[in-house]
Amino acid sequence: MLYPQKNLKRELECMDGLWDFKIGDDIRQIAVPASWNEQYNDLFDYFGKAEYSKKIFIPEYYKDKAVYLRFGSVASKAEVFVNGESVCYHEGTALPFECKIDTYLKFGSENLISVIVDNSLDPWALPPAVLHNNEGRVGFFNSYPPVTYDFFPYGGIQRSVYVYTTSPVSIKNIKIDTDINGDVDFSVIFSDKVTGCLNAYIENKSVNIEIDSADNAKGRIKIENPRLWDIGKPELYDLKLELFKDDELIDTYVQNFGIRKIEIVDNSLLLNNRKIFLKGFGKHEDFHIIGKGFNNAIMVKDFSLLKWIGANSFRTSHYPYDEQILSYADQNGILVIGETPFVGLNERMYTESILDKANGIIREMIDRDYNHPSVIMWSLANEPNAESDEAELFFKSMYETARDKDKSRPITYVAHLEPKNNRGMKYYDLICINKYYGWYLAPGQIDNTLDELSDCLDLFHIESGKGVIVAEFGADAIAGMHTDPPQMFSEEYQTEIIKKQYEVIKSKDYVMGAHVWAFADFKTAQSISRIILNRKGVFTRDRQPKMAAHMLKKLWE
Repeated sequence: MLYPQKNLKRELECMDGLWDFKIGDDIRQIAVPASWNEQYNDLFDYFGKAEYSKKIFIPEYYKDKAVYLRFGSVASKAEVFVNGESVCYHEGTALPFECKIDTYLKFGSENLISVIVDNSLDPWALPPAVLHNNEGRVGFFNSYPPVTYDFFPYGGIQRSVYVYTTSPVSIKNIKIDTDINGDVDFSVIFSDKVTGCLNAYIENKSVNIEIDSADNAKGRIKIENPRLWDIGKPELYDLKLELFKDDELIDTYVQNFGIRKIEIVDNSLLLNNRKIFLKGFGKHEDFHIIGKGFNNAIMVKDFSLLKWIGANSFRTSHYPYDEQILSYADQNGILVIGETPFVGLNERMYTESILDKANGIIREMIDRDYNHPSVIMWSLANEPNAESDEAELFFKSMYETARDKDKSRPITYVAHLEPKNNRGMKYYDLICINKYYGWYLAPGQIDNTLDELSDCLDLFHIESGKGVIVAEFGADAIAGMHTDPPQMFSEEYQTEIIKKQYEVIKSKDYVMGAHVWAFADFKTAQSISRIILNRKGVFTRDRQPKMAAHMLKKLWE
């Protein structure tokens, strides 16, 4: 799905701002994009249905165009209405969806857009947002609400909403493949069959493609002496497309891209034929008041801190992030592991219906993010329980779906159990692992568990025969709490455990990267093991550095 653009043939209007918000008979205003939970105190632990509504004026000249209503992300189920008529329904958070609405509009007049958002905690959703049957008494660390994951189940319209127009026949999708010799192959999908031509331009190179009653086209442009996209050197190109019908320009779109090569060779991760080591974090889309709402200022601040600390990468834990974050990573030369929202998978989830849903989400994610050079790898799950025959087939199918959509990027998932308990591991290109020695395992004992960490890494490598990325390690630290000697929850303890474990991880020649958990403190469900937030961030929730951040800055220089 293409990100909306405004140009000669496309109109674009953003509907962000204040919307009417209704639960039962209560109506008030609420901000979009943002989660609803922290905008009003009485909505903090509301997990149910709410109605958003807003009016928008649609000009008369839109009448001859295709008109779309696009949502960047709604948590977690949404039914959309235009002037009281249902136009589309979508399940799942963190990926965009759109509705074609021109047949429902009143042109030259105001139109009412309404969205019924349902954030009820569903044990069969992806991710499964609440534990099932008797599991509900336990939850994640006995949490309230009893979700299966360690972040807060925010609800609402959390990314931007757009109304945009195209010609009745338009460019719907673009897929770009490159090699470092300068060949740029592109394939284009149209909204309907068309006869005409497609002109493509990259800098001073161009190609003209004749189209004869087809809904797709392919082409190649050769770039001499290509500038390669790399860490900290974000060389980007623009592919400009112009679609003509009967010698009339009916659509145009500009897709930027980078030329780079990513591969795994002999347990090493290579970027442009050069060995690299991933230094960075698992993150969350999370901030005070707006919850998981997208905000440009927070994005800019986070990337400035990634550069300050010397990181070169992050994982979109545990769901696809807003496209604008990936575009900003493209522009800043930061590497990204793109992750699905499949966190908390367990044995009851490995059914045919959930597999169909999971494979559909994988296709949506890869289609959306395929052209981002910053995205170097796909992670298809985080911390699953995958010990059964059904789990093995489930993970095999997910890998095959991702590989069918993308032939170039490595594919992984993030394991937390031992190798023997990860039946799907053998199908994947590398192994990512989360291990918390000195925290959940042997709490308070840093030095006594360093050998265990070393043995664990060796075991994953030997059992799989593949390279390893440590996707999570670390400890909680309450900012301002200090102890000597270092004790749990102090800044000293967090600093020491990260430094000593990083040294063990870095000593392994088969380890391709180490991501500290986490970049910044973030909101979780309530439990006795969470002091309002998960405090494993090396930055506070408002992005102030803890002692560990200063240590990592020196370590990563």
